[in-house]
Amino acid sequence: MNRASRLILAAILWAFAWSFGGCTPGTRTAATPQAQSLTILHMNDLHGHVLPYQDKTLREDQRVGGAAYFAAIIQQERARNPEGTILLSAGDMFQGTPISNLLKGKPVIEIMNHLRFDAMTLGNHEFDWGRDALDELGSAARFPFLAANIAKSGGGGLEGVKPYVLLKRGGMDIAVIGVITPETPYMTKPAHVSDLSFQEPASVLPDLVQKVRREGAGLVIVLSHLGLDADKELARQVSGIDVIVGGHSHTVVSEPVRVNDTLIIQAGSYGAYVGALSLEVDPESRKIVSYPGQNVLRPVVALEQAPSDPAVAALVGRYDRALKPEFARVVGNSEVDLMREAMAESNVGNLIADAIREAGGADIGFQNGGGIRADLPAGDITMEGLYTLLPFDNVVVTMTLKGEQVLQLLEISGELSNKILQVSGLSVVYDLSRPAGSRVARASIRGRSLGRDAFYRVATNDFLASGGDRFTPFKDGSNLVYGDTLRDVVSEYLGKHSPVRPAVEQRIVIKK
Repeated sequence: MNRASRLILAAILWAFAWSFGGCTPGTRTAATPQAQSLTILHMNDLHGHVLPYQDKTLREDQRVGGAAYFAAIIQQERARNPEGTILLSAGDMFQGTPISNLLKGKPVIEIMNHLRFDAMTLGNHEFDWGRDALDELGSAARFPFLAANIAKSGGGGLEGVKPYVLLKRGGMDIAVIGVITPETPYMTKPAHVSDLSFQEPASVLPDLVQKVRREGAGLVIVLSHLGLDADKELARQVSGIDVIVGGHSHTVVSEPVRVNDTLIIQAGSYGAYVGALSLEVDPESRKIVSYPGQNVLRPVVALEQAPSDPAVAALVGRYDRALKPEFARVVGNSEVDLMREAMAESNVGNLIADAIREAGGADIGFQNGGGIRADLPAGDITMEGLYTLLPFDNVVVTMTLKGEQVLQLLEISGELSNKILQVSGLSVVYDLSRPAGSRVARASIRGRSLGRDAFYRVATNDFLASGGDRFTPFKDGSNLVYGDTLRDVVSEYLGKHSPVRPAVEQRIVIKK
């Protein structure tokens, strides 16, 4: 090979190395012979699911999840890198099932303590039981609760909650900064957070990232309860974040998402997965130089032969046996699977809205789609199933609204920026080709057009009645009457009408 050829070849090889010398999945650069190994184990949005459960969208004939099973996976993964593993939660861990709700999250905290979680960011549902319950959970936890973007109206942060924590693994300091969705005031009972402001994460993180770097952090992790889309935007706006461990959107992220120099991960919901991200970090540059490009989630399947943690199994079993007699009680029967739909009419939404309307003796019934938290298979419906379906401690509220206000509610629902309102007693046609705010093409009650100046009795739940999910026209209602809990209302409805066979009846039609 002549000298010119050698120079050309050298230039090509140099350009190739330059192009691929950054952090890429499954690669390792020449600068990292002494790279430190770090394993990030993570969960999010457990919502109290410490018992195995059935989800036909994940496994047709096998139960998934269960604390004894995901605990065993965590222990196994930690054993592979005992000196370099951290365990994190991205929030919404407690509210959601009978075994957790009745005991205000105590079983979940005990399990998290046993598994030695290192930190947890607050999720919006951590406020659902009020601040006293949150304080008790924080006092019981042997790990810090985090949220850097919460401020009290009088100044300062939320008591007992840290903005960040510094962890040391293998001689390297790791900063974990927590952030929570700014939408929290609309996603929990407003009275529980009335003295708090929830700032935009992008406004508080730049200074914090610089602060923890000055304090020696070699790696910066943002523990986020924002949702995947918001995490991506955050990575675009804020530099210096190495990893975002996400939650809130219940997204199954089996391949790390990379935005600029930030990796984004999330582990679904309800304990069906444990996230396990293995990193190689250059101790000199403090950069991630290698990470797996796929298979960063460990499915949790409740098979008899699957490994389980005996201590966690005993703990869950003790609580389960204490509650079993009441929650095994059958309250009704359905001849069809009760299935949710986030952005459309659903048969279970119709069932619940019908029960609300009947209990309130109202013209119209409304239920927020986000308050329906599970699908139930056909067959007997137990009290446990009802708690899983409707975990929030809402009560039914009946009020008088003008037709104009009802139309405003329907327009907000038609923006499809959140789970839409499920309805009873009326039908609505949305035309999504129209601008937001004018998408209700037709709304009718018993075959007659909704009158803008007419008055209607409307039944809903107290979360919506207080303006939750941004449905603020409910706050203008008059002649309010508070009734029974939503679960009791649906239980009574099932007892009266079972076997039920709710169907999608074109109550909500969406034209695109």
